Amino acid sequence: MISKQIEFASAGVVAIATREIDLSDLKVNEVVIQNEASIISSGTELANLYAVGRKNPVFPYYPGYGAIGRIIAKGSGVTDFEIGERTYFAGKHASVQKFEHANEEQWSHLFKIDQRLDPVEGVVGCMAEIALTAPNITPLKLNDTVAIFGLGIVGVLASMLYKIYGAKVIGLDPVKERCALAKRVGIETVIDALPEAQVEELKKITGGRGADITVDCVGHSAVICNCVKGTAYMGQIVLLGTPRAPYESDMNPMLQDVHVRGLVMRGALLERYPLKKDRFGSEMSVEWALQTVFELIGTRRLDVRPLLSHVISYGEAPQTYRGLHEQLSHYTSAVIDWRL
Repeated sequence: MISKQIEFASAGVVAIATREIDLSDLKVNEVVIQNEASIISSGTELANLYAVGRKNPVFPYYPGYGAIGRIIAKGSGVTDFEIGERTYFAGKHASVQKFEHANEEQWSHLFKIDQRLDPVEGVVGCMAEIALTAPNITPLKLNDTVAIFGLGIVGVLASMLYKIYGAKVIGLDPVKERCALAKRVGIETVIDALPEAQVEELKKITGGRGADITVDCVGHSAVICNCVKGTAYMGQIVLLGTPRAPYESDMNPMLQDVHVRGLVMRGALLERYPLKKDRFGSEMSVEWALQTVFELIGTRRLDVRPLLSHVISYGEAPQTYRGLHEQLSHYTSAVIDWRL
């Protein structure tokens, strides 16, 4: 069977590769999946494409993050899924692919979804699961002020989820169109300002005290410094983004600020959670987080359609990656619809 696959041929170069998928030699726990939709993770994938923070990048590289597709063949050891069943998985951007259902951790596991879920909307659950990590780890009181620095798709999703948790959310981004998008999905208070003016504007809105909780959704050390400055006395800073780019600064002022004002900094990397809850149900888990966001998306409590600036065919991938890198005002997020 012929498969079309997105390929990073070299740094900054996106191509479409053609591969032959052999259905006759499946491993015991392997499935073959025909993709319906896959979402581009602009943070991780652009870092790989442009070798940001990568000492020894290897090309060609075959990207992917989250996908929804139908199982068209399976090995004898896969007993919890049926042929024809739709599943969510950490798949590559490919029309057809093999995937080993190893049951050990998120990146090698198939997840059950409601078969009625729209795959283009449902695949956004991948990014919503990441965003959900932030409110999950935040000790939060009703009506606490949460300032979200960075209104890309993860930042907007985090804003929406903190609202569901009962927070009073303020979004900050220097890109006007991203601020407008946040308003369209119900984030009433947004600050459209350059990074050097954001803290001052945030303090104006909060009566000079700053936010109870600030969240870095960009993954840049300069943004984290702004988060610290914009956090109220005894408040919390949540690092949802992953810092990658080099950043030179005297860290003493920031660390003194954390120390003197009693601030708490929390890491919100998705991998902090196990795949499944333990037998007492005491742990948050990847499975729980995905089930939660899929239900929120399916019931429209988390309306993700406005977040999708581009739903594309696989042939449009090269210009879409370029747009995600260079045209932040136009490209918010992109899903590849493999049925197009």
